[in-house]
Amino acid sequence: MKPFAGIRVVDFTQAHAGSLATMLLADMGAEVIKIERAGSGDLARYWAPFRDGNSGYYAFLNRGKKSMSLKLTTPEGKEIVHRLLATADVVCENFKYGSMERMGLTYEVMREIKPDIIYASLNGFGQTGPMKKTIGLDLQLQAMSGIMDATGAADGDPVRVGVAFGDHLSGTYMALAISLALMERKRTGQGQRIDIAILDVLFSLHRQRLAGALPACRLGNRSPEYAPCDGFRTKDGWLLIQVVRDEQWEALCGVLGLDELAARADLKTNQERLSRYESELKAPIAAAAAKWERDALAQALTAAGVPCSPVHTVAEAMDSPRSAGLLAEVQDSALGAVRFPDSHFHIDTIDTKVTCSAPLQGEHTVAYLRELGYSDLEIAALREKGAAEGGEDA
Repeated sequence: MKPFAGIRVVDFTQAHAGSLATMLLADMGAEVIKIERAGSGDLARYWAPFRDGNSGYYAFLNRGKKSMSLKLTTPEGKEIVHRLLATADVVCENFKYGSMERMGLTYEVMREIKPDIIYASLNGFGQTGPMKKTIGLDLQLQAMSGIMDATGAADGDPVRVGVAFGDHLSGTYMALAISLALMERKRTGQGQRIDIAILDVLFSLHRQRLAGALPACRLGNRSPEYAPCDGFRTKDGWLLIQVVRDEQWEALCGVLGLDELAARADLKTNQERLSRYESELKAPIAAAAAKWERDALAQALTAAGVPCSPVHTVAEAMDSPRSAGLLAEVQDSALGAVRFPDSHFHIDTIDTKVTCSAPLQGEHTVAYLRELGYSDLEIAALREKGAAEGGEDA
């Protein structure tokens, strides 16, 4: 049995960050009931990549969940949600500030319905402070947090991280916070209000920079702590080399034939190499690496005990030997057979393998309405009014 089996999550999230959090909960066995807007559904349903008009992005972020399609602006839609909340352990949302209040779904309202509810919110700037009403998107927040200024070559432009970094990391933080709140509720019987801001999460990545220990400047692929550590162009691609111990420096020189550098007394320690890297080391290492094919150099350095890695394309990374245990193949209801990143929790006695697909929009509406006590006639009336839509549970 998975650790969150028996936990019911009512999920108002959409797009990436919040949906990632509830995906992680679903991976660990929670029953996640996704509330989708009648008609349009989740924003991620319209995001590439597509197969036969269906979104692979949505399929990944919403695997293992159920879907109810409701119109929450109607009294009937609100009544359905109130009945559902009475059965819930956790509520998640990632709307802009004030959206849940406008729908009459505040934490206070939910506590009246279910006193021990755990209510988790995630957005760009959180629920407090002067910017709480400002919309915060991943790229915007990468810029504001200093992440872009810390990314890129020293003499180049600021660069975004190449994936939705803030969204993904903050969703992970949210799942962790919910896990802690569930543990606390088991101990005390009390619910919690959780507030996650993407900007706060990105700030947590700066480490020494925020403490003032390192200069706030772009370093490209260099390390501020070790040398040589950089990306080097080979005949057929790029290789990342990271020397962190003095004996690895000697081994690197041995593989690349840099005997003169290896013999220099003023390069024996990391601190000496760090101070001379740009002026004296980078060019001869780059010239030597350029004579090799990428994978051959990687194999030679690895055999010599030097940490290194080919800079893989996404396709290469997906097909690497390690990826065999990191990718799940699922028969998705809309996409057919699809591969995406598996659950990456490795726990001895718990099966963490992902096997469930994402739901069709409103796929489980009728099943949950019946569970909540609605008769077939009442369900037909709700569908006629547009308060609920979707078919039978598959």
